[in-house]
Amino acid sequence: MTSTWEWLDRLKSRHLPESTWAERRRHEALELLANARGGGSWIELSTHYNGFVREVAVRELSRLSSPEALVALIERLNDWVPQIRELALAAMNRYLTPAQAPALLFALPSLMALAARHRGDHGPTLLAARAVLQSAQIRDEVLAHFRGRQGKTARYLFALLLEQGVDTQSLLRLALAHRELTVRLAAVAACEDLPAADAAPLLHEALARPGAKVRVCVLRALLSRVEDPAPLLRDALLDASPAIRNLARWAAPRHDVDALAVLAERLRRDMPGGKRPWLGILGLAAELDVSLDMPWLNEALRCDYPSVRQAAVRLLGDEHLDELLQALGDPSDKVFQVALGLLHKLPWLALNAGVRARLDGHWHDLPTSRRAAILNLMSSWQQIAYLLQRLDAEPVAEALWLRQIEGWCQRQYQIVDPVTPKDERAALQQRLKDLAAAGRIHSPRLALFAG
Repeated sequence: MTSTWEWLDRLKSRHLPESTWAERRRHEALELLANARGGGSWIELSTHYNGFVREVAVRELSRLSSPEALVALIERLNDWVPQIRELALAAMNRYLTPAQAPALLFALPSLMALAARHRGDHGPTLLAARAVLQSAQIRDEVLAHFRGRQGKTARYLFALLLEQGVDTQSLLRLALAHRELTVRLAAVAACEDLPAADAAPLLHEALARPGAKVRVCVLRALLSRVEDPAPLLRDALLDASPAIRNLARWAAPRHDVDALAVLAERLRRDMPGGKRPWLGILGLAAELDVSLDMPWLNEALRCDYPSVRQAAVRLLGDEHLDELLQALGDPSDKVFQVALGLLHKLPWLALNAGVRARLDGHWHDLPTSRRAAILNLMSSWQQIAYLLQRLDAEPVAEALWLRQIEGWCQRQYQIVDPVTPKDERAALQQRLKDLAAAGRIHSPRLALFAG
């Protein structure tokens, strides 16, 4: 092949009118190329807007043999100048051998992107690259690359390896444990094409791994590939994943499995020690609307795992007011919010006294947001009654309680409180007027509800 510099000499010897566009481009290219040396420079110049520059860069890159050079050449396969595309294709063809597998694997994202570009017919190049990557002598290298990749690259390599049909079970076992979710899902679908005897062991292994989205697909595939799905469904009904339990509850009647009987049998055994068994029991009880005995609920409420305590709180009913109020002291914000939501459904008359007692013991220890949320569990007039009572009980903290009272006044617009007797409301209104008259509180909203 004629050297790049001989080609440049011929370019310099051409005589074109100084004012032509081609001559200006040629001079610009010669100035840039005069200082270009080394692969990095040629890779950078291969994307230059000047076609002369890109052409020289591709010629130089064709002399190199490196993964980075291959990526640059693949980009130029879709160049808008036909001559540059031809030069890049000729250079690319030298990489289409098993010996260049490392470079092809490095450049795989660029190769896949080329499939969506249409300035030329890239089909033969892509098919040739795929054939090289499917060569038996580099299968181990491709497999190793597949293990560490994610996204589109991992999916492409899985499809490529599966298409070979060599040691399919080992490949599927690897794919079912892959870190890329979409590869695991594709592997489950591929297992469905295997005979049941071959697919079932692979799917059982996959069912034991985390990842509810994949495990649901695995369970669905397994149900049609095992002779007796009942044991599988009994375990799935007590799974920690709500998605797995939902599928199991749907399939259970079709295979004569009674979900209530499964739960009852489990409750006759010892209490679980781990998070996932607890979540399975509590989740199934909630879904079947089954009330657990207090020993079970108390044990779950004392569990070290916040997710278990949260699930246990969801099972507490109106009759568990003390436990719900106790859950307001849980260090987990999620548990606190679940308890708060359930308490808001209870009538004010049932809550006022218990909330007072809770605030009496913990007001100064509570974060501001929790303190306000708990106070709002009481009816409106009972809130200000509580604040006024604390003002009287703690004169040394008068400034604190006056600020709380002013804050309550500022938050009111129209009070709805059918549980506080009329005479008590009148007394509270008068007390607020007296505080305002003495200059101890100042609120422009006071006249709206204390007038």
